[in-house]
Amino acid sequence: MQLVYIPKGDPMKLYVLNMQNGFELAESSDLAALLASPETIFWADMEGPSQEALRVMREEFQFHPLAIEDTTNQRQRPKVEEYGEVLFTIVNTVEHRDSTLVFRELDVFLGPNYIVTIHSQQEAVISHVMNRCQNRLRYGQRVSLGYLLYALVDAVVDSYFPVLDSIGDDIETMSESILERPRKETLERLFRLKRTLAEMWRVAGQQRDMFSLITREDSRLIEDESLRYYLRDVYDHLLRISDTVNTFRDALSNVVDLYMSAVSNKLNIVVQRLTVVTLGIGVLTVISGFYGMNFEQTLPTFDTAWGVPFVLVLMLLALIGVIVVLWWLER
Repeated sequence: MQLVYIPKGDPMKLYVLNMQNGFELAESSDLAALLASPETIFWADMEGPSQEALRVMREEFQFHPLAIEDTTNQRQRPKVEEYGEVLFTIVNTVEHRDSTLVFRELDVFLGPNYIVTIHSQQEAVISHVMNRCQNRLRYGQRVSLGYLLYALVDAVVDSYFPVLDSIGDDIETMSESILERPRKETLERLFRLKRTLAEMWRVAGQQRDMFSLITREDSRLIEDESLRYYLRDVYDHLLRISDTVNTFRDALSNVVDLYMSAVSNKLNIVVQRLTVVTLGIGVLTVISGFYGMNFEQTLPTFDTAWGVPFVLVLMLLALIGVIVVLWWLER
């Protein structure tokens, strides 16, 4: 079952979890009845949030005002908070655009018989998790609220790996291009990517700390031991992400050093070539300047027929001599 997003103006989309058929779409007017039925598990998905969605969170779900305030500010850090029987979690989805990471906030409320997700725009992880749960039920496996939370955060964390692969390819490509031809645009991309990795390190580190709280032994919302194993697996993924980001940051520093060395080598080559040209012109200037001076007698004399060819040959031999001497010094 694919997730169909609500038209603008409708505060949320309600899905009731049927252990035989999976998620079934419900009417928004059924929310009060669903909240009053503790044995029914349902999922409320909100986009925005709109003013009506804020009213539903405040009056129907009765979420804590601080948690509601966090949903309106889409620049919150990843964190987890417990407000009575409700677990509030903020995770960050990521998208890689032109060597820049775009992080988007995904707010998750986990209650006694419901899960509520809030996001600023359409998120592929929502549809992915619903399809994943449908497949799990199809094979006769159980889906609980805790599993829904695990599936959401696992989908978010797993989405980081393709982004890291793309960043690794960018670093390798830039390393090769720097060896061939260092450009200023490449240096700008390097520093932009360096800021990107610093941001990913910050987000991944905070999500890693968040999971240490979710998986603690006294948490009432993680109801079975097997689920803790799944959450620890997500924690291991976050450790891998952190290690990979650290590796990439070191590699990027090495690439920046490589760029500086390549630019320095290129400058040395240019200076060497200019030195050859300068010395050659200097020698030619000395010879031509000698014959341009106000002398009555020169060698050869001004009236000698072979004087000009002699001087031209002398200048050519002097230029060849300068090139040979510089070539020998570079060996």
